[in-house]
Amino acid sequence: MKERSDIAVVGLGVMGSGIARNLESKGYTVSVYNRSEDKCAAFFERFGEGNFRRADSLEELCGQLETPRKVLLMVKAGEAVDETLQQLAPYLEPGDVVIDGGNSYYKDTQRRMQSMEEQGFLYVGCGISGGEEGALKGPSLMPGGSEGAKDLLMPVFLDICARTEIGEACCSWMGSGGAGHFVKMIHNGIEYGEMQLLCETYEMMHRYLGMDTAMCGRTFSRWAKQTPGFLLETAEKVLLKPDEDGTPLVEKILDAAGQKGTGAWTVDAAMALGVPVPVISEAVNARSLSARKELRTVLSEKYGRPGYTGQVMPAEVRFEKLQMLQTALLQARILCYAQGFEVLQAASDVYGWNWNLGEISQVWRAGCIIRNSLLSDIKQSYVYDRNLTQLLDANLIHSMLSEGNGALTAACIAAAENGIAVPAFSAALQYFNGYTSLYLPANLLQGMRDLFGAHTYERTDAAKGESFHTEW
Repeated sequence: MKERSDIAVVGLGVMGSGIARNLESKGYTVSVYNRSEDKCAAFFERFGEGNFRRADSLEELCGQLETPRKVLLMVKAGEAVDETLQQLAPYLEPGDVVIDGGNSYYKDTQRRMQSMEEQGFLYVGCGISGGEEGALKGPSLMPGGSEGAKDLLMPVFLDICARTEIGEACCSWMGSGGAGHFVKMIHNGIEYGEMQLLCETYEMMHRYLGMDTAMCGRTFSRWAKQTPGFLLETAEKVLLKPDEDGTPLVEKILDAAGQKGTGAWTVDAAMALGVPVPVISEAVNARSLSARKELRTVLSEKYGRPGYTGQVMPAEVRFEKLQMLQTALLQARILCYAQGFEVLQAASDVYGWNWNLGEISQVWRAGCIIRNSLLSDIKQSYVYDRNLTQLLDANLIHSMLSEGNGALTAACIAAAENGIAVPAFSAALQYFNGYTSLYLPANLLQGMRDLFGAHTYERTDAAKGESFHTEW
């Protein structure tokens, strides 16, 4: 073992433990610390034969590291990060770098970077996606922060990150301040949207097509072979997992979802930038609504809305409807990505991050939760047109949305006729209808605003930017 460790990991939860083991497997000597001694002891009991050093305090941890020190925080986002930084700072020296690998809010990362740089330290917010398996075998990494840390950290990140099938690194330096955590936030927002769309697809299979859970799982399995993706494969595994009595486990899971805030952050950031993200917004709303289980139970009885009532369809009819549903899901997913990437483009312009959106799509192609084959098409769209500002304008995406024309509309009509809530599908359809409409009723809106607030309006027969007001 080296005389001094190459890097330290603070926090030995699932992700912290996985990242530490990943680093060690790539030849790094890793010092580890956890506030709870039990976790640290359990880690060394299982993995202590590797090139790990245990530290019983942050002071001891910093003393074990070669300089400039590299300290990776894998602690819960929020106050825990600020507390750890405050406790760690006395043992750091100018030029040392601290990396926050949690799901921190990007504005908090910006604030912390400024504070740490004022003390002479370097600070990086690194979005890490991939769950337990990704942390251990290769996650998608989205670092950004103090520019002076880039050359120190990128060789390490490139060693441990995921790789595509042809060896492309799923890691890229995102820029200064909170850039890395902003990209991870948008990743999570898209994740919210995709998961909700999969849930609504499952609901349509159940209540519209009369398919049992096993049939739904097998259908997702078939689709996953045609268009591979981690979340689709995850849905398949959950639907096909039996409980101890052999019945589907998912049918015993309470239909009340939780959330940690990154989806709502995405919606807030999009609204601040003036970018519509209705699929992601409805996915956040759907989780909040699901959590009101007791009230939903009362109201379903009051309004006479029973549970699953799907009628078994003839096989040939069901096959045709499933094809429609599969196409609708693909189209809705594309529209969800279009929303996320438009937020990235707007943020890049406003904050001066100058992102290559094709590069970001590559970072998400392996290792992360939203990895899927669609990201390859998205990357190609940005490769072909570096000036592309909206995915709907890409020829490849246009082709994908035009195939099976009307599938998304048909799915939403079927849901409405059968009383099935599909907020994300509906939001995707309305987003598409709105963006592809030559005229929208905002002219009436502007007239009303001018009437009650003298906000003025522009005219179609006048110069662009010229304002008018009418005494209504």
